[in-house]
Amino acid sequence: MARRPDIRARFRQRLSVTAVPETSRVGSVVMERAYKIAPITTEQVDAGYLLVSPLDRRLDVARWRSYCEKATSELGTAVGRQQIVVATNPRGYLQGLCVHAVVKHLVQGAILDVPVFVVASAADEIGVAAALFGDLCALAERLDCAAIRIRTESSQRLHRHLESSGRSACERRVALILDQRPLLEAPWAQSQGDGLPVKT
Repeated sequence: MARRPDIRARFRQRLSVTAVPETSRVGSVVMERAYKIAPITTEQVDAGYLLVSPLDRRLDVARWRSYCEKATSELGTAVGRQQIVVATNPRGYLQGLCVHAVVKHLVQGAILDVPVFVVASAADEIGVAAALFGDLCALAERLDCAAIRIRTESSQRLHRHLESSGRSACERRVALILDQRPLLEAPWAQSQGDGLPVKT
């Protein structure tokens, strides 16, 4: 029986490079370089799997690839349509990932729901989170969303950071809802019509 390729092993070395923060020196001051925030590309899908797989032990690489293919093929910002966004450093390594969609909230109306918000950089967790969050704020304002809801159960440190500084980052134009409850159903679990077996 042929051995299945170990996706984790293939990308573990590559992701380990992200532990070194990207900086440049201006005089005696060390300046952080900006992270690039953009929709996930086909080349980044497998590396993205390493970021999200700890959130759901039932998720295998085949289902993640299928989910990404569906998400990236559905363009636009219609209500309920999920999009995957990644943060990369200047060297092109993935530092963070989030999944978001516009949904209807009973009280707030249209909100930007972020069921997955993951940061991979141990050296600059807050910096990566701030870059992703800033992009979410701009998107929520552009789509006229009343609030952003982020699941923060994956990191207590991120929750505290967003609680203390996140509200001011959106300049109080968009409300912030931080949800620490475990995610009962992952976004990729909703896509079962892809011919892949359902893992239970």
